[in-house]
Parts: sequence; C-alpha cells; structure tokens
Amino acid sequence: MGRFVRRLPRSLDGAAVIAVFCVLLVLVSGVTRLASGETINTAGLQGTVSVLQIRGPSDKQSHPVWVWRPPGEDSATIPVLYFLHGYPGNARDPFSYGLAQTLNTLLQEGYPPFVFASVDGNGERHSDTEWANSNDGSDLVMDRLVDAAIPAVEGTHMRDAAHRAIAGFSMGGYGAMNIAMQNPGVFGQVVSIAGYFVVNDLSDMFGGVAAVVARNIPSAHPWQARGMQVLLDEDASDPNSLIRGQAAWMGGLLRKYGVPVTVHVQPGTHDWTYAMSALRYSFTFLTDNWRQAAADDAEASLP
Repeated sequence: MGRFVRRLPRSLDGAAVIAVFCVLLVLVSGVTRLASGETINTAGLQGTVSVLQIRGPSDKQSHPVWVWRPPGEDSATIPVLYFLHGYPGNARDPFSYGLAQTLNTLLQEGYPPFVFASVDGNGERHSDTEWANSNDGSDLVMDRLVDAAIPAVEGTHMRDAAHRAIAGFSMGGYGAMNIAMQNPGVFGQVVSIAGYFVVNDLSDMFGGVAAVVARNIPSAHPWQARGMQVLLDEDASDPNSLIRGQAAWMGGLLRKYGVPVTVHVQPGTHDWTYAMSALRYSFTFLTDNWRQAAADDAEASLP
C-alpha cells in the first residue's frame, strides 16, 4: 500500500488541505445527459475552469490549483492528470498558453473526458523547490501535491492509480518522475516534458544531506517506476545541457528494469510553444493507455 493511501484520512479531514474557494472562469455549454443508446453532437461541448486554493502540511499561505473539468457529473472513473510547471513558473502557465481551448477541442473531437489540474509548486522559503520536500521541512512541496492537491481536486471521487497521471515541464518534468517514484501506487502514468533525472538543487532544498539527495535522483533508482507507463518527451533543440539527451538516457535505464517507456523527441526549443505541443502529444499517449486499461477491465469482468 502506497504512502498516499495511508495518509488519506488526514488529508480528507482538513488538517492538510484547506479548499478556500472555487472561481468559475469558463461556463459549460451544450451539456446533455445521455441515456443508453442516445447520441450527442459534441460540437458545442466545453469544460469549466476553476481555481482552488489549498494548503499543504508546511504551508503558511494558500496556493492555487487551476482545474479544467469536462462537462457532466464527476466520477472516480474519469481520469485526472496533474501538471507541474517549471521554474520560474506558476499553476496558471498552461492556461495562459491555451490549455483550456486545447482540451475543449479534444472534447469536441470525441476524446474521452479527463480532468486537468495544474498545481502551484512555488515555495515559501525556497525559490527553486524542484517539486520536492525540503530537508528542513519548511517547504514540503511534494506533500502539497500528494496530501493536499489530490484530495482537493478529486473530493469524494478519489481515483485509483489507473485513473491518475502526473506530467510536468522542465523542473516539473523532473518533479513528475521524482514524485511518482517516491509515491508508489498513486500514479499509473508519468509524462516528463523536457525534464531531467538528476539533482539540480539550486535553492538547497536537500541541505546537502547525502541520503536526501540520493532519494531525489530518479536516475539512481529506475526500478521504482515499475508498474507505471512512462512518456519522456524532449525538444530537439534544447539549449540546456542539464536537459539535452536526458530523455533517451533515462529511457534506456527504465527499459533495463522492464518499465514500459516511450521516448519522443520533437522539433522545438525550451519554451511554451514546444511544451504545449508536447502536452498535446501526451494527451493521446495517456488516453490510449486509459482506453486500454478500461478494455482490459471490461474483458476481465466477463464470465
């Protein structure tokens, strides 16, 4: 049983998460509830965008989570994708570059619905958090995601790992892999977009403690990704030596331990034009796996 399952009651009773308000930014239109055998014209469908305010275990102030939800009632069978921004950055970043419009278009094209939640990874004591827990406990950013953001987004419809994925860009790509590895059983899929898999601790999150540093090096323990589907996307013209070639290198390490991994290199450089293209690619990757998992479940349930 993963850490998240053990710590879930604390999260739900409000000690680790405070959802302060929800601001609706985009209204649902064209929503029709379907009965068996009915069809619907999806051309007018669009989702809702809301901003939740949460606090993790170490937080003294609220941090935003930007959420896009498909129309209709929520359910534990609707997957959720958690997104981690880079540094510098904030939770609004993908929405500033057209994320909601992209998801509305996918919905109208007939893609199965999923929830997209972009979490704030900025620290209150450290500027560059690496989406990690600081050694001194002053910025528990990993716990903010796992203990606060997930319960706030999913509420009474908590997902299992098969219906939950994590993705990130740049520092967020590192964070997505690191968090998924350190929280087995929480995420079924991981997407790293122009990420890296070594420590780049510019704000001394780990305090130079060897054991803490080692725990936060994804490439040092690739076997911890077993049981997850992994997509490593990289831009072909990345100017950062920290990132260049990391996807292929990490992909090779994961394959040695039987982890299903896709390495995808596409044109572009380290900016949001590339990142949005990579996110769009990842949506197809994630959806294909969610569809396959649903088909496998349906087949397993047959007499």
